[in-house]
Amino acid sequence: AIAIYTKRIAVLLHPAFLAAYTFACVSHRTLPLLQILMLSAFAGTLVYVFGRHWTVIATVSPVPREAAAAFRSRSQSQLIMMGLLVSGLVACSLLGHTTLSRIALITVPLAALAMPPPARLVTNRYKLLGESLLSWFTHQARTLPGLVQTPAGPKYGRISLLVVACSLTVVGFVRYADAPFIAFANPTEPASAVLSPLFASEQSEPMHFGYGLLLAVVTIAWIVGAPILAVLAIAVSAPMPILLDAGAERDASRELNGTVEPVLKDIRSSPDELERTSLFHGQVVEDGSPVLIPRLVHMEHVHGLGDSGGGKTSLFLCPTTEQLVSFGDCSVVVLDLKADSLELLASLQIATDVARRRFGLPMPLKLFSNQRTKTTYAFNPMQQPFWSKFDLLTRTDILCAANGLTYGTDYGAGYFSSANAAILYHTLKTYPHVTTFSELADCIGTVLTVAKKRELHPEIRKAGVHVHEVIKRLAACEALNVTETSGHSPAVVEQAIDLTQLFREPQFLYCHLPSTLSPSGAPEIARLFTYMLLAASTQTERRCPVFLVIDEFQRMVANNLEYMLQLARSMGVGVIIANQSMQDLKRGNIDLIPAIEANCRLRQWFSVSSAEDQERLMRSSGVTIDTLGSESTSINHEGNRSTSYSESEQVVPRLTINDILLTNDHPFRSILRVSRGAGYAQFGGMPVIVESRYHISQQEYQRRKALPWPTAEGAFQPRAESLSEERTTARPPPAQSGVQWSEEVIGGPESSPLSPDGEQDIKSLFDSLRANINAPAPRRRKGDQP
Repeated sequence: AIAIYTKRIAVLLHPAFLAAYTFACVSHRTLPLLQILMLSAFAGTLVYVFGRHWTVIATVSPVPREAAAAFRSRSQSQLIMMGLLVSGLVACSLLGHTTLSRIALITVPLAALAMPPPARLVTNRYKLLGESLLSWFTHQARTLPGLVQTPAGPKYGRISLLVVACSLTVVGFVRYADAPFIAFANPTEPASAVLSPLFASEQSEPMHFGYGLLLAVVTIAWIVGAPILAVLAIAVSAPMPILLDAGAERDASRELNGTVEPVLKDIRSSPDELERTSLFHGQVVEDGSPVLIPRLVHMEHVHGLGDSGGGKTSLFLCPTTEQLVSFGDCSVVVLDLKADSLELLASLQIATDVARRRFGLPMPLKLFSNQRTKTTYAFNPMQQPFWSKFDLLTRTDILCAANGLTYGTDYGAGYFSSANAAILYHTLKTYPHVTTFSELADCIGTVLTVAKKRELHPEIRKAGVHVHEVIKRLAACEALNVTETSGHSPAVVEQAIDLTQLFREPQFLYCHLPSTLSPSGAPEIARLFTYMLLAASTQTERRCPVFLVIDEFQRMVANNLEYMLQLARSMGVGVIIANQSMQDLKRGNIDLIPAIEANCRLRQWFSVSSAEDQERLMRSSGVTIDTLGSESTSINHEGNRSTSYSESEQVVPRLTINDILLTNDHPFRSILRVSRGAGYAQFGGMPVIVESRYHISQQEYQRRKALPWPTAEGAFQPRAESLSEERTTARPPPAQSGVQWSEEVIGGPESSPLSPDGEQDIKSLFDSLRANINAPAPRRRKGDQP
């Protein structure tokens, strides 16, 4: 009654209930009719419990959550009907002893074996039966989130259930008139009366002992095994249609090439809010539990490492980017400094289309590229709505930091840093209305040429030449120099990238910056985007979080990037970076390794081949106590051999070099560490080995790989020559020292020529002017008036 009221079969499987039920069935005081009804009811319950167990186990991930819930609900009524049918057949066999009921009961397993499989079933039915039985005896799910808990309870409870079923089957066999061991099971009949005929012939002569022993063993085995076989045959064969359908449902989901796409969809639609706001990073290898990292952890920065081809992009960056977009309430900026393929762009584009359909929001996706062969949106840092609000010192600091012009505060580095800042500050002060890098480059050139000594010391001007070269590289990128007067269409100017919009509503931005083709300009533009994004966060209302994804982060290494990581979290920007090795973050006197280790809460190693990285990972994995056993053998003077065994405990790293090498060798495994646990990611701050799968199929990957570079309204194709280069070619040569003369034809080709006399008069006039100008000035005497 409690089980029916609560709709939970776990009540029927409680050990106290099973013990009381068994005692009631075998008690000689229980009425025979009641015993038969209890036996038949237990047989039907066993069928239902076994079928329910397998339908739940078979329809876990990667079966979609909605499909699994629908199948389990649909199969429950069918299992109830199967249980009632088996209960009726058992009751009829024990009550009526009719041949028809016996045939019907025996026909159930035979009919199950002859049943045609479902069309979607790929697994062999006999293998499926073996899996269901093995799962019944061995499945032991830990009480962790995301791990399915079988309705049949823990492993010891399921085994106890079978033991009780076999015991009750013995009682049923005893009540069955034609049971082959009724006399042996009858306590009033001595065992010798049953076994003695096996050792005697018809002439009452003893049989051969071996033959009699064989018959005895077979008989006893049959007596012991018959109840077990009967229970398993009924429990497996009766729900056979449901078992096959569950296997077909699992096989159909596995046809998605083992991707985790259904898992990601289930997480986004989960009824558990904590699960719904987490990102899936794979499964723990030890127990298969899912690695669900809350999105708040990603706001405190994520770092992925791995060799080339180790899976950073396909197993880390692309799935993470798509999951962030799927929330529908955040903005994502991708700085692709590798850009050898468009995987990240395709992931961002596909995820954006899905999010638009799901949430019904515009969610614009804008593209930026410094390559002239690709259409791009305009991005002018000096046209950002907040730029005019900054004072000159703030603008100078942003430009110096973004372009890597700040080298530090040491003696030599501080001198050149100050020189760079002085050049920029003086230029912005002298020309406050500069709106493009092209204009800024021209103005810096003018300042370096004509600035007075009291304004800029000559040594500062010499040291600041590097500023001019850096700004000239930015001036060569047309997309960074678009204004209303630059000759571009109004749509290009109107749709230009505005970083403040990223904090107001969900938007997405992809920056195609191949550092292979542009080793100097691409990192500078990437740093420019990064610092302008942080500057925008201080000048607008932050309604939604922003995530900054950077591939090949080591290309951006500069002295002041550690401040970016420290300040980004407080400004509502979560940074997700990826590079090959920790040693890439150390160049000369620039060492970002401590900053990365201190500011990244989540780190994931997809392959660790560097000896320094392996040693660092082992040190950070924590320690454990390992038992070391030793065995020694000695022979005394009498020739007796003695063996001694000793054990000692030693402190060793939790992750050994063998663990790291085996993880590197597996194509889908990585080492993940969350410095401070949150949500369902509670690993004690220690690294764990996880296994990830591709989030898309191979066919989808090839389709995305073949996608062309997208075009959109507001994007433009850069010209063959940039604005700065056009102006450079059209600019007149620099003025020479002294007075220069030039001749200019006034009027068109149809104008009347001067008369010879007129030409001679003009020539005489110019000759006299030259003579007067080039002649030395006469010396003035004392007292002469000027």
